[in-house]
Amino acid sequence: MAEETWRGDLTTTSFPQVIFRIWEKRDSGRLMVRSEEAERSLCFINGDLALAEGLFSGEGFLKKLLSVHALTALQAEECAGYARENTVSYPRAIIERGIIPPSRVWESLADFWMEELFAVFDWTRADLTFDPDSTVPDAHIYALVPTPAIVLRGIRRMKKIDLIGAFLPAETESLQLLSPAHADHLHLAPHEKHVLGMLRVTPRLGDLYAQSQAGKRETQKAVFAFLTLGLAGLAPTPNPAKPAPELSSAGLERIWIDFNDKCSYIYRYISKEIGPVGLSVLEKSLEDIRARLAPPFQGLELRADGRVEFSPFPLMSLNLFTEETRKYFIRVLNEILTAEVLAVKKTLGNAHEAGVVKSLERIGEPH
Repeated sequence: MAEETWRGDLTTTSFPQVIFRIWEKRDSGRLMVRSEEAERSLCFINGDLALAEGLFSGEGFLKKLLSVHALTALQAEECAGYARENTVSYPRAIIERGIIPPSRVWESLADFWMEELFAVFDWTRADLTFDPDSTVPDAHIYALVPTPAIVLRGIRRMKKIDLIGAFLPAETESLQLLSPAHADHLHLAPHEKHVLGMLRVTPRLGDLYAQSQAGKRETQKAVFAFLTLGLAGLAPTPNPAKPAPELSSAGLERIWIDFNDKCSYIYRYISKEIGPVGLSVLEKSLEDIRARLAPPFQGLELRADGRVEFSPFPLMSLNLFTEETRKYFIRVLNEILTAEVLAVKKTLGNAHEAGVVKSLERIGEPH
C-alpha cells in the first residue's frame, strides 16, 4: 500500500482488517469497496478516515433528517433547491438557510456517514481498490475520524456472527494480550473490558466463550475486535520452533533455518492450491502482525520463495542478543508461523490447515 494502486477482495480478509491495515501504515488515498449490490468510497488522510463531500449521499442525508423530523418536507425541498442554485453542498445549504445550527448539522452528518460505513462491515463479497493518488480537496473535508475507533464501533454493530467466526482462531487456540501504542486511545465498553480481563486468566478461546458473562456472541465480537486492533494475538505454540534451555547463537541459527524451511513449505503448499496469489495472501498475513512486533523486527519481508528475512536486520547479530531478546525472537518466529497457518485456514479451510500443521511438525525433526 505504498505508492501504487492495489486491488484485493474480502475473501481472505475482513473489511475492518483492511481499513485498520491502512491506518497502521498511515496511508493516504481512496478505497473503493464494490459489491454486487452497492459500492462505497472511503478517503484516508494519513490512515484516518475523512468525512468529506462526495463520499456520502446528499439526498440520503436529507431523507435521514426528514425521518427524524429534523427537517420538514418543505424545508428539505428548499434546501435541495438552494444547493442546486448556488452549487453548494446540502449541509452548507441547511446551515445558510438557518434551519439547523452548524454543530447539529456536523453531528447528524457524522452519524449518517457512519451508518452507511458500518453496513460495509457485514459485506462478505466485495472487490477492493486503493488508489493513493486519489484525494479530496481540504475544503471538502468535514472531519477526520480515527480509524481504530471506527473499527471498534463497526465490529460492535456487525450482525453476521458467522462472518466473524470465519476470522477467529479455533476454540482450542489460546490468545495472549498485547500492548500496542494506540491501546490507550481506544474506549472499550464495559463488557469488552470484562472480556479483556478474562483473557488474562482464561486465554483458551473455548474456555473464554464458556465463562464470559457477556455470552458467546458478544465475546466473539470482542475477541475479533482485539485481534483486528492488535490488542491480542495468538499465543505461541510449542511446536514450530523449540528453543533449547540455552539459547546459544548456534541453536538460534538452527531454529532460524528450520523456521524458514517451514515458511517455504507453507508458501509452496498454498501456491500449489491457489497459484501465484498465494504469496500475496501470506504477505497480508505478515502485514496483520507487523505493527505488533518490536521495532527491530518490523522490517520483516517475504522473499519470492516464501522465506522470511528481517531488513536491515542481519542474522549474524544474533550472538549480540540478551537472553530475554533471544526468547522474544523465538516468540516472533512463532507468531509469524501462526499467522501464515491461519492464512492457510482462512483461504483453504480447516482440513488444509490440519495437514499443514502436521507437516510442519516434521520439519526440523531428527530423522
